[in-house]
Amino acid sequence: MAAIDPTFPLYSVACILAAALLLLLQLSSLVRQNNNLGISFLCFWAFFENLFYAVNTIVWSDNADIKLDVYCDIVTHVMIISYVVKPLTTLTLMRRLYLIASLRDVDLSAHINRRDRLIGWMMGLVLPVLVAGPVYYTVQGSRFEVLEGFGCRSSPYPAILATLLIYGWLFIPPLVSVFIYYPRVLWLFYRQNREINRYLNSNTSASISRMNYLRILALASIDVVLTLPIGITTLATSLLPQTNRQSVPFYRGWKTVHSDWTPQSITYVELKSAREYNAVAWVYIAYWTSPMLAFAIFGLFGLTQQARETYWRALRTVAAWCRWDPSILRVRHHSARMDRIDFTSRVLENPPRYARSLLEIPTFSWLDR
Repeated sequence: MAAIDPTFPLYSVACILAAALLLLLQLSSLVRQNNNLGISFLCFWAFFENLFYAVNTIVWSDNADIKLDVYCDIVTHVMIISYVVKPLTTLTLMRRLYLIASLRDVDLSAHINRRDRLIGWMMGLVLPVLVAGPVYYTVQGSRFEVLEGFGCRSSPYPAILATLLIYGWLFIPPLVSVFIYYPRVLWLFYRQNREINRYLNSNTSASISRMNYLRILALASIDVVLTLPIGITTLATSLLPQTNRQSVPFYRGWKTVHSDWTPQSITYVELKSAREYNAVAWVYIAYWTSPMLAFAIFGLFGLTQQARETYWRALRTVAAWCRWDPSILRVRHHSARMDRIDFTSRVLENPPRYARSLLEIPTFSWLDR
C-alpha cells in the first residue's frame, strides 16, 4: 500500500537528520558543561523523540495495525517525557539568564552552584519521569493508541484532570517564562547592557560568554514560540469535543479509566472526519515542531568553533579506527583555519641596541588550535 502521508518520506528523513545532528551535538563539550545542563537534557530527550518519530512514521506509514506493543509502551512514555522537558528546560534557562542579567555571580557560591545543578536534574529528569510514570498512569485510558501514518502515541483519558496533569506542562511553564522571567531579562539586558557585557567578559567564574548568553536566550525564545502555542492549542482541542457534547468530566474514577486497557487504533479517515477542528493540520503542526526545534538547537550550538573542533577530533578518531590516514583530515582542517593571525608579544632576552628601551616587540604567529 502507498503511504497515507502525501509528503512521505519527508518527515521521516527530517527526523532522522534531526536525531543525527543532536547526537553529533552531544559530543560537543559546549553542551556538556555544567552551566548547560538544561540544554544537555533537552538534546538528550529530543534525540530519542525524533528517532522514535522517524521509526513510527516508517512502520505505520500505510497502516494503523496494533503491533510492537513493548516498543509502543516505551515510545509513549518517552514522548510524554519530551513534552514535559521542553517547557521545563525553557523555564530553567530563563531563570539562569535572569540571574546573569541581574549581575549575580551564579558560580561563585558553591551552595548556589549545587542548587542550580539540583534544579537542572529535577527539571530535566526527575519531574518528567514522574509525570510519564505514576502521574500518566493515573489518567491513562488505554495502553496506547496507533494513529495511521504517524504511529503509536499516548492515550490519556478525556477528562479535565488528564488535560491538567499531562497537557498542562505545555503551557504553564512557558507562561511563567513569558510573563515573569522573559520581560525582566530583556529589560535588564537593555538597561544594563554595558555592565552585563563587562560581567560576562571579565568574570571568568561565570563560565558563560556574551555569545553563549545570546544563544541560550535565542533558544529559550524559539522554544517558547514553539511550545506555548502548541500547549494552548492542545488544551483547546482536548476540551472542545467534550464541550460540544455538554459533558466535561473532571475524573471518572480509577475503575472507569482503567476498565478497558486494549490499545486503540485511529485511521487516517477517522482523523480527517473530525469536525470540531482541523485535526489533520493540527497533527502535522504538532509533529513538525520536534525536528524544527532540533534544527534550531544545532544551528545555535552545533556550528560554533568549539563544536567544529570536536567534530574534527571525532573524525580523526574514526579514521584511526578504520586505519585511514588521518593526516588528510588534519591537513584539510589546518588549511581551512590558516586565515587567523594572532598578534602576540615575546620578550627578547638580548634585545639589540636600538630596541633596548623596549620591553617587548610584537611578532606574528599562526594559530592552529
